[in-house]
Amino acid sequence: MDKDLMTVNDLKEELPVVRWEYEKPAEFLQKFVVKLRYLNKLLSKNSYVRETTKILKYIIQDATNNTIVLFAGMTDSGKTSLVNALLKRPILSTNVAVATEVNTIICYGEKEKVCAHFLDGQIASFDIHQVELFTSLETSSAKILRDSLDFIEIYVQNDLLKMVTLIDTTPLQISGNDTAYIKESILNRADDIFWIFKYGLPIVPEELKLLEKIKGKNIIPLGILNGLDLIDLNHKDSISSYEEQVSSYVRDLICISSKEALESVSLKDDNDEKWRHSQIDLVIKELEKTANNQAKRLAYLTERFIHWLKRFQTEIEIIPEREPYQTSFLTLKEYVEHFEERQAIEAAQNSYTLELSVKYEKQSTIFKKVDTLFQLIQVIESKPFCNNTQLFTFNNQAKQYLLRVREYRKLRQEYTHIYELLDKKHQKVNGLTLLKFIFGKRQENEYFVDQIEKLNERQQILEKKYHLLKIEEKNLLKSFEKTKDLLNKVVQEQLAMILKDFSTIEFQRNTENAKIQTAIKKLKGFDSIVEAQSFILKFVSDYVLKEGYILTKEEKTKLQEMLQAIEKTVFDYPAYIEQYEQMGPINNVEIQKVIIEKNPFYSCHITEDHIRVQLDEPPKILNLDEE
Repeated sequence: MDKDLMTVNDLKEELPVVRWEYEKPAEFLQKFVVKLRYLNKLLSKNSYVRETTKILKYIIQDATNNTIVLFAGMTDSGKTSLVNALLKRPILSTNVAVATEVNTIICYGEKEKVCAHFLDGQIASFDIHQVELFTSLETSSAKILRDSLDFIEIYVQNDLLKMVTLIDTTPLQISGNDTAYIKESILNRADDIFWIFKYGLPIVPEELKLLEKIKGKNIIPLGILNGLDLIDLNHKDSISSYEEQVSSYVRDLICISSKEALESVSLKDDNDEKWRHSQIDLVIKELEKTANNQAKRLAYLTERFIHWLKRFQTEIEIIPEREPYQTSFLTLKEYVEHFEERQAIEAAQNSYTLELSVKYEKQSTIFKKVDTLFQLIQVIESKPFCNNTQLFTFNNQAKQYLLRVREYRKLRQEYTHIYELLDKKHQKVNGLTLLKFIFGKRQENEYFVDQIEKLNERQQILEKKYHLLKIEEKNLLKSFEKTKDLLNKVVQEQLAMILKDFSTIEFQRNTENAKIQTAIKKLKGFDSIVEAQSFILKFVSDYVLKEGYILTKEEKTKLQEMLQAIEKTVFDYPAYIEQYEQMGPINNVEIQKVIIEKNPFYSCHITEDHIRVQLDEPPKILNLDEE
């Protein structure tokens, strides 16, 4: 366990000192409880101080409930039998083979039931007939259930319980250092203690050590010697031996017989001889005396509250050094104190975001104005396509195709130009167009015949190139279908990479903002403790120390020291939260979403018709008519 937590857990409640005998504290106690309830309400909002709040809750509960009397004793001393006799009904099991295995608080209730308080703070209600399940039933399921119990409360309709609440403890446990032990959280809730000894059983040293410890705290129990039915009244020295052993540990020793009292109860006759001989009425008178001593109760509660305050002081002193406070506070503090650096980072991210936006817009529209093969080639030669092998191959194929087209067109134009010049010259010489000459059965002008043959030679070259171009065009179109898909894929991958960069920035900002918000949320969880701290300082100063509260000089000094220590613990996080709220979180507009909506992707839309170049067919062969 952490050293600091061990410090808190070691702050167990000291058993209170009896101080007030004649003061009438009822009105004061009522006002005191109202203050404690408000304090408990504040602390209940924070699970960090759950155990401390739980102890305060018990103090409030005990202050508002009846006087609590605890019955303690060794195994087989007859505690449970005595409780049953007082209640005049067998509420608890008296099976001698099985001792009570869970601390049991018995209080008044119109509706009879059992409330099981588990170690994890959960509370569950059961029918009163299931009491043995929690106290003494020897089954595996019952044992498993009891292992997780803190204590149980039994609500019973009984007039005695309107005056006092009884606690039947588990038998005294012997610890490793030869001392008896009662669970302190139960022991400290008692306003009085009735210690049961069993006639015929020796008083063990461990029992006396525990009584000595309680005596040192000025808690003087009432001694009860159970087994009056076993005592020979002619041998009173047997009682005297018990009185001698315990006289310095108890305020009185009375003798009773829980056995005879139970036998009387079974006969349903309170006035019979067995009941009178049992002397149970002596116990009832002691219970009445304890219940009427409200000053003594307030003294106990005062001691418990002072010790609780010491626990609270220690608790809040270690809060700033522990999780989740420490990490949350450092996260917020670092953000506020380095806000200018974060602003510079944010500005750099904003600049980069702008670059990404321009880049995204350019990439998303890269095919928007591509309507020709030449424009497509220009695009492919730019980023991000230039490094793609498949696109590089297609691009070379397309450029080669356009080169062949240009060559063909050039030759076609040269052919046409030569033909037109020859035709004009022929008209000038012969007065006829070249075609008429060719088909006019004329054999003169060998010059023209020679030129026509040369034109035909060019025509053959054009014919061949045109044929090859068509083959090349077919291959290019075949490649284009796959290339088109690849072009769109490459651009979409580029856009996805840009969006990824957007996402990275947004994720960083989201993470940063979420980290801060989580830290603030955790810190605000301590608001109730800070409020409780302030409330305690005012409440104890103005109410406990100044309104005639009956305190010893030592207690006043102790309270003042604790208040100084509590006030010295400063929680700085509210000031940092205020600064953060003035600064505001990192701006995290969903830029990615806006960019996508503003710049839809224009895919490559050109078709085969855009790829295919319109070409003039080769001219017809010029055949000379030999006839």
